[in-house]
Amino acid sequence: MTDLKKFDLPFLYLFILFGLPLFAQDIQQEIIALKDTLVLKKEGDKVLALKDIAMKFRSIDMDSARFYTEWAFKEAEALDDDYYRARIWIVYGILSWDEGRPKEALGFHLKAKPILETSNDHFVLGSLYTNIANAYEALSEFDKSVDFQFKALENFTAGKDSIWIAGSYLNLGNRYKLIQESDLSLEYYLKALDLYERIGNNYFMAMCYNSLAVAYLEKKHYDRAIEFAKKSYDTNKDIGAILELAYPLTNLALASWALGNFEEAELYYNEAIALQQEKGERLALISLKNDLANIYLKQGKMDLAEKLALTTYREADSINYLPGIDALSKTLSLIYEEKPDFKKAYGYHQKHKAARDSLYFAEKAKEMFNLREKYESEQKENEILRQQNELVESELSLKERNNMLFASGGLLVLLLLIGIVTFREQRVKAKNLARETALEKAMAEARAQENLKEQRLRIARDLHDNIGSQLTYLTSITDSAKRGIDKGEVFLMEKLTQMKQFSLVTISELRDTIWAMNKDEISLEDIKERTQQLAATVHEATDDRIKVRVEGNPSPKVLNAFTGMNLFRIVQESVNNAVKHADSPEILVTFSEEENTINIEIEDFGRGFDSTKESTGNGLHIMRNRARKAGIELKQTSVPGKGTKVELEINV
Repeated sequence: MTDLKKFDLPFLYLFILFGLPLFAQDIQQEIIALKDTLVLKKEGDKVLALKDIAMKFRSIDMDSARFYTEWAFKEAEALDDDYYRARIWIVYGILSWDEGRPKEALGFHLKAKPILETSNDHFVLGSLYTNIANAYEALSEFDKSVDFQFKALENFTAGKDSIWIAGSYLNLGNRYKLIQESDLSLEYYLKALDLYERIGNNYFMAMCYNSLAVAYLEKKHYDRAIEFAKKSYDTNKDIGAILELAYPLTNLALASWALGNFEEAELYYNEAIALQQEKGERLALISLKNDLANIYLKQGKMDLAEKLALTTYREADSINYLPGIDALSKTLSLIYEEKPDFKKAYGYHQKHKAARDSLYFAEKAKEMFNLREKYESEQKENEILRQQNELVESELSLKERNNMLFASGGLLVLLLLIGIVTFREQRVKAKNLARETALEKAMAEARAQENLKEQRLRIARDLHDNIGSQLTYLTSITDSAKRGIDKGEVFLMEKLTQMKQFSLVTISELRDTIWAMNKDEISLEDIKERTQQLAATVHEATDDRIKVRVEGNPSPKVLNAFTGMNLFRIVQESVNNAVKHADSPEILVTFSEEENTINIEIEDFGRGFDSTKESTGNGLHIMRNRARKAGIELKQTSVPGKGTKVELEINV
């Protein structure tokens, strides 16, 4: 699925579980039944009954859901009871989520948290932690999201509540889906579906069907994705959850898109958008409109694609919704490449890179794996302790029987029992040792996979940031040369010279990336040698008009490949900036060390600039971004008329 992969898949739509106690197959009938019993309810019971009515209305009428929530809170205020206020704050948080305000939702949930944590009600705590996990996920804090979801699972397990244990499985599947761990995601979805089918809860079965459709889309099993999306659609329709139909419709649209059925995908997206507008889910609408803009792009409807993408981008930017800014800036870059308007295409491409860097997907994925290993280790340790307790109880029972038999059974029976106990202890020890060995092996494999994934992400990002942008410029220059072929030889020579320059830069950066890929670690001597090669290139390119001096004798200390590569890139960018802008006859690069600190200074003696008045440009932003990720301290100073100095410091 080349095209679908191209636009990434965080926008595949997942149901997210919110402490939503929908057990009846007909939501309307459930609401009627609750209203009939409302007249019998008093005080706290009335507050909770109104809360339940509000939550049921979430699937069919958001105005009614808000009305019953406000009624419930007034009743809680009349009781002057913090516990009931906290229960309704959770509902306000869920409604804020539905309306696309996850930060506000998190505020309500955290306000309720200290009050409800004193209640020891496993169901209420599990629901609260699930809602907090959902809010953190929307705010791209995936480590906290997974941590709270495991807390929710622990509470539902302690409360022996099968339907909510299944709900936690479903949410964990969603979270692993976000970091593209499709096998783990599918594993948790299937666990959830198995429990829901045994319970016979159609509402949550519809959720699982839709989530499985998402998982099979990721695996490019489009027939299976369509099968489960239709199951979700039909089940929701049968129980009257009309507003929930938007989710399976979205996945049907994605499958149609992947199969090249763009007109069918457009119809599904328009239906889903209409339903989400009625429901008021702002974040969902942003993702759906982004996808529809891409469908217009595939059909050649350029004006429609541009208008929809621009409007939606501004909406995502107004609420600082990073996943939306990330996807829509990429979409706009592709639209302007096709129009063609390469200046705008490049501008949105830079915005896409900045948004993607801000999300920290690789770092968050690593933290989520650590949390999963911690949780599973604790589960295994608890299981070992439980078995040991059972063994102790069994031993006590045997000892009691031995005491009774001692008087009449004699020494032979006693020795036999001691032998049995010893044998069982050895068996338990052997089982525990095998379990610990298996756990250590699994954790080692997980760490190896994690390291491999980190390395791949680093290489991919370096190729994308450097080689990709250069190739985009080359494409732009080629198109410009085509359009200006009638402007004469001078114009064409200028364009060919530009193409040559960008090609040389691209080759140089590709060589640098391959150089770093082939090393597990990079020494300071390696970096100095590459800097001297860069100096020779500058001398040749400027006909010795600009000289680059490299001074200092670095020790044989080594850095890991990622840190070493970023350190050289910053030195390279600093030298290039001085060559382009400083108008300095000489550039000095100095290597020095102080105990466990490495210092590199890049200094020119040119025109300088006033940093309080002039923009530092995209180059300095990229340098600072590299320095932050690699743990390098970067400082730039400049004085008009005297020059500019870049100071780098790294602890080893």
